[in-house]
Amino acid sequence: MGTAGALPLAFPPVPLAFPIRSIATLVPSRGALGHAVRTTMAALLALHLAYALQLESPQTAAVTVLIVSHPMSGAVIAKSVWRIAGTLVGAAAALALMAGFGQSPEAFLLLYSLWLAGCVALATRLRRFRSYAAVLAGYTLALVALGAVDDPLRTFDIAAARVAAIVVGVLAKMTVSGIVWPVTAAQRLDSRVGRVTAAVTGALARDLTGAVAPGPYRDLLAELQGLDDLATYAAVESVAFRRQADGARIAAAALFGLLARVDAARRALAVLPAAGPLLACLTPLGAGDGPAFRVAAAAARRRLRAALRLARRAANPASIAAAHQLGEMLDLMVQVAVARDPTRRLSFTLPEPADGPLGSAIIAALRTLISVGLAAGFWVATEWPAGTIMVSWTSAFGALLASRANPEQVSVQVFRAAVWAGLLALPITFLALPALSEFWGLSLVLAPVILVAALMSQRPGRGDFGAFMPLLFLTLVAPTNPMSYDLQGFLNAFAAIVLAAVWILLTYRLILPVDGRGEVRRLLGSFTASVRTLAGGAAPPADIAAWEYRHHHRLARLAAWGGRGDDRALATARARMDVGRALIAMRALLPALAPQDRRRGDAVMRALGRLVEEPARLAAFARRAGRRLEVAAADADGTRRHGLLDLAAWCRQLAG
Repeated sequence: MGTAGALPLAFPPVPLAFPIRSIATLVPSRGALGHAVRTTMAALLALHLAYALQLESPQTAAVTVLIVSHPMSGAVIAKSVWRIAGTLVGAAAALALMAGFGQSPEAFLLLYSLWLAGCVALATRLRRFRSYAAVLAGYTLALVALGAVDDPLRTFDIAAARVAAIVVGVLAKMTVSGIVWPVTAAQRLDSRVGRVTAAVTGALARDLTGAVAPGPYRDLLAELQGLDDLATYAAVESVAFRRQADGARIAAAALFGLLARVDAARRALAVLPAAGPLLACLTPLGAGDGPAFRVAAAAARRRLRAALRLARRAANPASIAAAHQLGEMLDLMVQVAVARDPTRRLSFTLPEPADGPLGSAIIAALRTLISVGLAAGFWVATEWPAGTIMVSWTSAFGALLASRANPEQVSVQVFRAAVWAGLLALPITFLALPALSEFWGLSLVLAPVILVAALMSQRPGRGDFGAFMPLLFLTLVAPTNPMSYDLQGFLNAFAAIVLAAVWILLTYRLILPVDGRGEVRRLLGSFTASVRTLAGGAAPPADIAAWEYRHHHRLARLAAWGGRGDDRALATARARMDVGRALIAMRALLPALAPQDRRRGDAVMRALGRLVEEPARLAAFARRAGRRLEVAAADADGTRRHGLLDLAAWCRQLAG
């Protein structure tokens, strides 16, 4: 037999190491295990306290623990406070709406849908746990009011019971988080600041000195957003951590600014290569070497001042613009160094970040109206006894997913979590619990499910499943004292929750799917609107850094869309921020100019604002405007000459 028909003698290698590596990836880290244990202990403690206080729905206390659960103590405190606030607002709205429209179901459902949509729109425009409070205020109305739809007089009792259960859950979680293996944000903050600073300065040094064009910095922007969040948690934990937290937030803001300026800095270094010592500041800054950085920064400052004097004597706007731009880069580096030095007093303040795009908020509200409308219409048409549960969970799912960057994928995880929660709850409720009569037995049954789910919530790709599944599981088991075993009621509740997940899935998949390009377009539009506001003569902010900080959240959100957008979107956003910074600097120069020069400068800025979405035309106009300003400066002297040259320099910078 020839070799052409022979079987190969070399078989593919058997991947013996694969099972070992797979098992190793299943072993949780110490931090993940500690978080899961704390969550499980707090949930059982909340359930026990709810039993002892004879609350009407003790499972709500345990569910509250799962909702406010977070590895960081500061995050638990912040989320707990905002959860209580949102619940109180939602409960008050439920009482008002039921009092006015309790006898008119159609009007009640319409007004409730509008209330929920408004809360979702508000949540989409807010950040962190204030966003969650707005979401909670929306769907709490359904959990309170729909539970009393057959007996409106019980609305106050249901609201009071829910608030009491949530307070018990919050106190239980805060107590356990503060006693059992407590993990504070302050413990991780310094190392996180050092790691992120080193990553940002390393990327800047590589891209500003190499021939490779700057990248989108998606991962770095996400890291900076996470650092800002971590600093917020640390500030909540204790007043003693406030200086550390403020320093971390200022460092994150300055690092954001450095990344946002990378395109302009690259152009400036090409015009003013004598400013090379500025790049020497990046290495000690990233290494956290304060003395070496101060020496390098002082040398760079002297070099930049000398270059600026020479450029003004030579009336060279391009070099003036480059010196200004590199000077801003150095100022931001100094901010990072000062913020990281615990012996230095902070003099920087950070404003509130800008809201999310209004268009995104409107679309999120519309999706909520559609999904809740489908559920409510199905309930009214079928008169299903479990329809209130379906509408309530449709509201909760829709509100919680509205502000997520990937709601379509999360809706799939929600559906899976609903199915698995029912499959687990059915045998436990009707086979295991009837054989138990003590709380310790109930704890042994519930603890493994909560523990495993808490571990899954920390694993990439399984986080949403792990977060939703125990909530739905405890809702279906509904442990009370004494227990009531109603198979028909259980199956109805299970079907209602699954159907609620189906409505959400249909809304995001078929009816009003997420448009990633549209989201990118709306985010870029928010940058444009901000720049045009500056160009239109609005009072400029106190400084460029304050205006820029308000846009960091939008920049991070733009980066979070990843494959949905493209890398050009981040470059476009950075370019529009360059225009905004130039307009702020130019407007600050106008008061020192003569009236005719102020009018000329104002006309230039208005034109730049109109052209911000057309980079080629903006560059051409800025180039022409810069030349005209240079001609005017040649006939001027003193302060007026310097002002006109600076205006021309900013125009030259925008011309590229």
